[in-house]
Amino acid sequence: MDIGFYIIWDKNSLKSTGNVVGDELFAESLCKSINKQYKSINAELYAPNYIPKKKLEVLIYLNESTPIEKLARYHFLYLQNGPRENIDKTLNNITLEYDGYVFFSEIIKNIFDKKMPDATRSLFLPFGVDLDLFYPRERDARFDFDCAFIGNDIKGPESAMRYLFPATEFNFGLFGNWKVERHKYKIWKNLKKLPPYKKVFEKISRGKIPQDNVPILYSSAKINLNNTIKSCIEWDVITLRTYEVLACKGFLISDTVPAAKRTLKDCLVFTEGEDDLTEKIKYYLAHTKKRQEIAQNGYEYVVKNCSIDARAAELINHILEVVK
Repeated sequence: MDIGFYIIWDKNSLKSTGNVVGDELFAESLCKSINKQYKSINAELYAPNYIPKKKLEVLIYLNESTPIEKLARYHFLYLQNGPRENIDKTLNNITLEYDGYVFFSEIIKNIFDKKMPDATRSLFLPFGVDLDLFYPRERDARFDFDCAFIGNDIKGPESAMRYLFPATEFNFGLFGNWKVERHKYKIWKNLKKLPPYKKVFEKISRGKIPQDNVPILYSSAKINLNNTIKSCIEWDVITLRTYEVLACKGFLISDTVPAAKRTLKDCLVFTEGEDDLTEKIKYYLAHTKKRQEIAQNGYEYVVKNCSIDARAAELINHILEVVK
């Protein structure tokens, strides 16, 4: 059986000068896991710049779009990202032309099932981490930061100021695209002041980090930081970054997602941001043993409960039930 994953962005973002596309990385991990576990299934990632040469049995779309009938016999939607729309608007944008549905939020799945009773049975599938890539590494002096973060400005000024900016008081290893798009502010330069973090982050950011170095960073930094896009908090989604950091036995301070607080309460530290974050950074920098104990809890939980292999198996079982 030939199975494809499809993203709306061009493939190979890792090799580009722009931002890494999270959808691409996650889909590649799923393909790798499926191909490892199922000898009778071939899984591959496709995109507008990489279309399948022959019709597939199943195509799984990682972004909402109309199914492309000529590409596959069966079509599945896997909603696994957090747009800034509310749940009702998101569900209204979902077409019922798919043969199956997969959601990264149990809240959205339950609303979808009630609102769309005629649709094919859906699946709740949380994120899973590739334990072949994300595992504890030897500490590397290049990444011996007090605090570290990889990302960009997609989560907005309020989140960046509350959950990231306080780290600038410390030895902060910031990676990603934080370049200020000045043309957007030229007309308004006398009317609208840039948030304080923008120019600071542009100056201190070390730019794009090679993917092979990401687990080394998570393993080496004393404290890793996480801030969550607003919709994922509302939809109660534990982000993939959370699992990746913990799988590397990294210590993590994060904003609060209810599901994370329920299941990971002894595995990381939650913060309200701003002064609370500053105080927690100071405390855990001064208490190495406590950091290590919490990181160990997180590592053990993720290895046991959150692997990409387990998620891939759930996905394949769901697909086989629908297409049989």
